[in-house]
Amino acid sequence: MPRADRPRPSGERSAPPDAPAAVLRQLYRGIDAFDISRADARAVKRSRGSATYGELQPTATLKLLEHLQLGRRDVFVDLGSGAGKVPIAAGIFTKVGRARGIELSHERHLLACEARARAVARRHLPRRKCELIHGDLRRAPFDDATVVYTCSTAFSTPFLMGIARRLARAPKLRCFASFRDLDPHPRFELVETLRLDVSWRRRACLYIYRPR
Repeated sequence: MPRADRPRPSGERSAPPDAPAAVLRQLYRGIDAFDISRADARAVKRSRGSATYGELQPTATLKLLEHLQLGRRDVFVDLGSGAGKVPIAAGIFTKVGRARGIELSHERHLLACEARARAVARRHLPRRKCELIHGDLRRAPFDDATVVYTCSTAFSTPFLMGIARRLARAPKLRCFASFRDLDPHPRFELVETLRLDVSWRRRACLYIYRPR
């Protein structure tokens, strides 16, 4: 992952001069996705999602992105992206070709759009590099995805395995990262476990899978 003070190739925007974790904190000042309205929570549940919310800490977000080694040929997808911290950080601090966040909660999606607008206005993020979608994770577009991440702790087992079955057919997938481990699946192999600080605990296990 490029550091903020490392020059980028000609034609790309300069990285922000501040420390990456500080940039994220500044972008999200006053943005809190933990509480949503009852109406929005009911809409999420009607789509068989969970309104329960948690997220990576800023330094853990950067650690994850560094570990994933996203490059220009990668399309990174965050399923249940909440306020959009991970895809926005991927767009700012990595060489990823495209980062995409998909969120079922309309209110959290709007917060993510606000954070992205701040990042674009402050010239941290090229607008086209990060896409935010309000939609059902079960119908998320995976055909171009190379790396998929999900903060899946509140997902039911059938919901998560349904996502895994769809990802098993993704032709370009090289990595799937989930905070819930998968039931045995012929298409995926657990290759490592990361320990990352999240909003609900320190050093939570993130399971990294590769297609067989």
